[in-house]
Amino acid sequence: MLLSVAAYCLAFPPWNVSVAAWVALAPLLLALHEGGTLSAAGTGFLWGALVLWGIGYWVPGGLALYWQQPYWLALLFALGIAVVYMGQYFALFAVAYRRIRARWSPSAVPWIVAALYVTCEFARERLLTGHPWLLLGYALVPHVMFVQIADVGGVYVLSFVLALTSAALVEAIVHRDRRPLVGALGAIAAVALYGTFRLSVPLPREPEVPVMVVQGNVDVGSQWRRDLYGEGLGQYLRLSADRAAETHPRLIVWPESAVTFFLDEEPTYLGSITRVLRSHGADLVLGGPRRDGHDERFFNSAFYVTADGGVVGRYDKVHLLPFAEYFPLRTIHFLRREFGRIRYFTASDEPALLHTRFGDAATLICFEAIFPEVVRRQTTAGATFMLNLSNDAWFGAGAGADQHLMMVALRAVENRLWVVRGTTTGVSAIIDPYGRITERVPLFTPGTIDGRIVPMSVSTPYKTWGDAFAWLCVVATLCGVLRPRR
Repeated sequence: MLLSVAAYCLAFPPWNVSVAAWVALAPLLLALHEGGTLSAAGTGFLWGALVLWGIGYWVPGGLALYWQQPYWLALLFALGIAVVYMGQYFALFAVAYRRIRARWSPSAVPWIVAALYVTCEFARERLLTGHPWLLLGYALVPHVMFVQIADVGGVYVLSFVLALTSAALVEAIVHRDRRPLVGALGAIAAVALYGTFRLSVPLPREPEVPVMVVQGNVDVGSQWRRDLYGEGLGQYLRLSADRAAETHPRLIVWPESAVTFFLDEEPTYLGSITRVLRSHGADLVLGGPRRDGHDERFFNSAFYVTADGGVVGRYDKVHLLPFAEYFPLRTIHFLRREFGRIRYFTASDEPALLHTRFGDAATLICFEAIFPEVVRRQTTAGATFMLNLSNDAWFGAGAGADQHLMMVALRAVENRLWVVRGTTTGVSAIIDPYGRITERVPLFTPGTIDGRIVPMSVSTPYKTWGDAFAWLCVVATLCGVLRPRR
């Protein structure tokens, strides 16, 4: 079982041994052949918790930094996350796996087990506010040919193929039968052929829009200090003005929390921004807080500022991060981090496209981008490119920032759109519609990147059907588990 945990974790940053994902589940499945139902549930529970700890080894340090609390408290909270968002699902996975093996032939078992695995991942995304961090399918993101099929069924198709391969290998070993492996190899070949086809289909190349992303590398703590109120703005203005004079972008992107003041209430600061934009003829998208003056509600927002000085568009974040942007347990005072004048945010009711002169943008603030359906709702509404503004500073020096970028890249494939990603401390990037990172700024480095994107409207099965594949896996799982014993 521990070998399975190690293989899963090795497939992702910082190790990036993605080939391990093809067999990551096999040791777990073999371990589930031993003992009774209760033992299997315990093994699955422990596997899930350890996997989340393995890929999220950086989380306790990040939580301690973000909350400004003792490290031991962050450890306890991270343990709770592992139990709630991973352990319980894979305890059920282990029990269901044993039932499936007792009711189906060796050739059918791998397919039903793959559907069962996707069902567990789907539950991780949809239940209890959702926490789909690094689902197994993301391990294939570095392999461009394999991930193109995500435009059919999202990340769940990729997880299905990887789980199928591990389950087929186990059945072939246990029963000394090559037929399960033949089926899995056929599925892999089909995915590769589809990817080859998609990569050969040209996408629109016009009209190109020159863009610039600014990464200020502003410290997560100092940007909210009252005595440095507005200071981060100077960093972003300097970087923008210096580089724009050379590259002449038409759209500049700053990250989430680029400003910590209320943009529409600070005419002096807004004037400083518009002077830079006007001198270079560029528009700007930036992240900052917004206050609804009627009832003192606060929103985590993205603003669209034109070169003539008007704040003409706004997106308010829809899916908030529990215990960071809102507090399910508000009576526990020490979990409430101070954000300047803001105690907690309010979620917007509906995702609104950001209307720019280059086309409508699907705007995703921070971890909204790891929820495929949140993204799809905006792309089906008519978005022609994506903006991901994020503040990953609290991740620290671990692999969290690279892991986050990996998941964002797959949203480009599912929706066949360019992604412009601006983060406070990294990793800022531009991603093409095939999921390839064309430009990036290193972690913890102030700087800019320049590139060109093409706003486009390309229909994909995923945009049309959404998570239909995952729902089919749910149905297949129910049929597989409920079938009478043969």
